[in-house]
Amino acid sequence: MSVAVGLAAGLVIVVATVVQRLTGMGFGIVAVPLLALIAPDVGTFAVLVLTVLVMVAVTWAERDALDRRALAIASLASLPGVALGTWLAAVLPLRATHLAIGAVVVAGSVVSMAGWRAPAGRTSLVAGSVVAGILTPVAALPGPPMAIVYRPDDVRRMRTTLSAFFAFGSAVSAVTLLLAGTTDAGAELVRAAVLVPAIAVGTLVAMPLVPRLPAPTVRTATLVLSLVSGVALVARAAAGFSA
Repeated sequence: MSVAVGLAAGLVIVVATVVQRLTGMGFGIVAVPLLALIAPDVGTFAVLVLTVLVMVAVTWAERDALDRRALAIASLASLPGVALGTWLAAVLPLRATHLAIGAVVVAGSVVSMAGWRAPAGRTSLVAGSVVAGILTPVAALPGPPMAIVYRPDDVRRMRTTLSAFFAFGSAVSAVTLLLAGTTDAGAELVRAAVLVPAIAVGTLVAMPLVPRLPAPTVRTATLVLSLVSGVALVARAAAGFSA
């Protein structure tokens, strides 16, 4: 990465970290499409490593609000999805992956902006977790399906439980991608390490904002940003296929 690209990627991670700390989701849906557009060398493995760091920090900060039962169900249900997603990551070309990422981001943004939720219950949670498991090794994007199936009234419970789930799924997916030989782990770890300071900056920026900024406002702005970047990524990937 050049210095300019590295700084731009760092800014993306700062914004994504702030959004995650404020709303309990959004790190992947902000970071993944924007990084694919401006810093494509930062691959899925690097994003997964960064995701684990951010999610562990968020979970630890509000660990008293953790919904252990929902976390256990979701984590176990995600494992078959992770296995399938790892296989897909091995066979999909990069442009197809970018197209899939853009499509997931656009669909997730539209559904979230429309306010649609799946009926609450164990079946919905299991189904959403399987889909999240598939999307994690393919695109580091477990958030969209979970935003639909897990929306408790307690914001702290949602934020902590989803962050713990994302940490688990990202860690498992990083290991399966490594075992499958689909990533240059050394190079990806270096790229992730370069961006770790941006997580610290994002955390510091978010701390005074948590009690001041209403989460719905942040969430709406995040979804608009994600929708625009998702559309741009789909357009670029589609243009590559037609070229």
